[in-house]
Amino acid sequence: MTLTPYQLINDMLDLARFRVKPLPEYQYPLWQIMLVVTLMGIFSAAAATDIDAPVPARIGFFVMLEWVELLLMNWFFNWWMRQGDNWRGDGDLLPLFVAASGVNLLTPLLSWFTRPLVDVLAVGLSAYSVAIVIHALTLSTGVRRTHVIGGVLLFLPMAIAGYLVVATFAVQAGWISLPAK
Repeated sequence: MTLTPYQLINDMLDLARFRVKPLPEYQYPLWQIMLVVTLMGIFSAAAATDIDAPVPARIGFFVMLEWVELLLMNWFFNWWMRQGDNWRGDGDLLPLFVAASGVNLLTPLLSWFTRPLVDVLAVGLSAYSVAIVIHALTLSTGVRRTHVIGGVLLFLPMAIAGYLVVATFAVQAGWISLPAK
């Protein structure tokens, strides 16, 4: 496989159109993976209007959050996909997750819309992102779609717990104010 300088971007666009390749073809230089994950954190920080933190703290917070989320998802799915003799572990899932998460770079565009519509679009973007991950994991690894969906459902409580930990930290830091009772 010949790696072009823009291969990661091309793969992000292909995955957004549900075009999936075999897992071993999702290999990129480490600096590209690090750059994309960091950019996703910066873009999430730019889109987070409810966080009342200084800009450097907000950026650091969201960059760390993106890294923790992707690494936790990578760890979990590396374990989950091997359950039931579905996948032998050929290839690395992290580059696939990074490429499949590329649609999240569109998050700042949500700021162009007003409040009721932005919430609907955010849920739609999240659902689209999950659909991309499910489709990519299914086709790139050859694992049954039901097994992948089961893994997503099993990962959901971990993701919610992670979100609650992060939200609690942000509340304690005074970055998010809770409504009065």
